[in-house]
Amino acid sequence: MRFTLQLVKRLLVVIATFSLISCTFRPHVGSAHVKKGTEGNEIVEVVLFAADAKKIKENEIYFSLVVVDCKSDKRRAPTEPYIGGKLASNFDFLISGESVEVEGRLPERVFDEYPTPCVTLQGGNYMFQRINSMPVPIVRLPH
Repeated sequence: MRFTLQLVKRLLVVIATFSLISCTFRPHVGSAHVKKGTEGNEIVEVVLFAADAKKIKENEIYFSLVVVDCKSDKRRAPTEPYIGGKLASNFDFLISGESVEVEGRLPERVFDEYPTPCVTLQGGNYMFQRINSMPVPIVRLPH
């Protein structure tokens, strides 16, 4: 009996581990750029395919835009994402066309501290689904 109970526990751990590993959503970020904002802020704009935005909305996947250094992602600067002027975490944003623009604001100094800035989408939902996109280099738009 004890052997069976241990076997069941191990099987459950394996199933839980597999489900956590296999539930990472990797949206494709089309492009990213940063432009001058107001009051010492920079605006990071990320283009996301509409299908990925729809999956985020339908599955209520919370995420942040995270600026990292492309060569070393140890330092991170997360920001709250907005889609169409609405907070993405409210999941009431509109999706039209082939892509959606996601934006967030960060202090100017962040980009001074990251010689080669990249952005990634990271987060998750309450059903153990994680989101983690590949880092994409951020292009600086002229002022």
